Amino acid sequence: MAKGKQGCMKNKNLPLLETIETGFEWAVKTLAHRPLTSKAIEKKLLSRTNNASEVTSIINRLAVCGYLDDRKFVESFISTRIRRGSYSRQKLKRELIARQLPEKLVNEMIEKLVRPEQELAQLSTIIKRKTKAWSGPVDEKKLGKLYNYLLRLGFSEEAIRNHFQDSLNYCRDWEN
Repeated sequence: MAKGKQGCMKNKNLPLLETIETGFEWAVKTLAHRPLTSKAIEKKLLSRTNNASEVTSIINRLAVCGYLDDRKFVESFISTRIRRGSYSRQKLKRELIARQLPEKLVNEMIEKLVRPEQELAQLSTIIKRKTKAWSGPVDEKKLGKLYNYLLRLGFSEEAIRNHFQDSLNYCRDWEN
C-alpha cells in the first residue's frame, strides 16, 4: 500500500469498547474533535459495542453532562453556514435532515435563526457576485446556468424569478 494512502483508509476492525466507562471516554474524545448529532454518535458507538442498552446509557450520560445537544449542534451548524454564505433555508433544512435530526427541531431552529429577508439578501449577493464576472451581454444560457445553480442552493423558483425581474430586468415565460 502506498504511504500516502494509509491515512485515508478507515479501520474496519475497530477495537470493541469493553465497558460503559470506556465507551463514554471514547465518545467524549470523539466529540472533542468535532461536534456530532445524537444519531451520529449513537451509530459510531453501536459499531464499537454489541450492547444497545450500554449505548443508550452512554448517550444519556453525554447529554446530561452537556457534551451532546442536538439543539446546540443545529444552532452551530446554521450559524456556520450563514457566515460562509451561499445558503438558503431549504438547503439548510435538507442538510440537517440528512444528518437524521428531527424535522420539528430543524424547522424550529431555522425559523428562529434565519429570517426570510436574510435569505433574500443572500440571494441578491450571490446573483451580484455571479453576474459581475460575466463578460458580454446577458443571454439565456448564462441566466439558465445561474437559475439552476440557485435552485441547487435551495432558493425557491419564485424568489429567483422575482430577483431576475427586479435586478436584471429580465422577464421570461418560465413555464416552458
